[in-house]
Amino acid sequence: MTPRQAESGVRPILPTERINARRQLELLDAAVELGGPKMLPVPFPEAGARLRVVEVTVQSAQGFMRQNGLLSPSRGALTVTAEGFRLSELRKTDSARARLYLRDLWKDAWFTRSASKLLRSAPEEATVLAQRLSRHLSRTAERGMHLVEWLDYALVVEEDGEGRMQLVAARATTPPPTPAPPAAAPLLATAEEISALPDSQFFAVMQAYRTLLTSRAHAGSTTPPA
Repeated sequence: MTPRQAESGVRPILPTERINARRQLELLDAAVELGGPKMLPVPFPEAGARLRVVEVTVQSAQGFMRQNGLLSPSRGALTVTAEGFRLSELRKTDSARARLYLRDLWKDAWFTRSASKLLRSAPEEATVLAQRLSRHLSRTAERGMHLVEWLDYALVVEEDGEGRMQLVAARATTPPPTPAPPAAAPLLATAEEISALPDSQFFAVMQAYRTLLTSRAHAGSTTPPA
């Protein structure tokens, strides 16, 4: 819990222990599908039936997503926000971009800041990170572990080579290779081929392109006219 949250009396809600993060995302998808483009409220029993879980599981799962911008407050129903709808739609077409979208959406969330602080100096075992993130919030170990799963999905943390969790930004000790110039880009890969890359490779390629474009823009702004 951050000092600001403590002062305001807002207690962070951890993910439910009843279903893992993957199933919680599927619950969001079900709410989007059942609510339609108008994002209509979906009663707990209806959402539970779609996911084949009991109503109390839906009720316990919605708190974390509601507090973190994916669902709106709604008595007895799931109502997705524009952000939750966007995330679910991206999940249908491009898993990598969905994860990057959630990473950006949660960049200032308390758990993102906490994980960044806890892993700044060295990687941690997932169980240790889960315990430290959920300290004073819950005694149920699964809730902390499911939060780590959410952080992994949102590209905040990932496993290192020894099975420990580290910050995604810290995974590379050397900069990614510079891609070919734009004129040769079609020879490197098509847009479809890039989208089909595994999440880790897609993220690295996007970072490389951003580095290249930034350097070219800087060079263009500093080169004197002929």
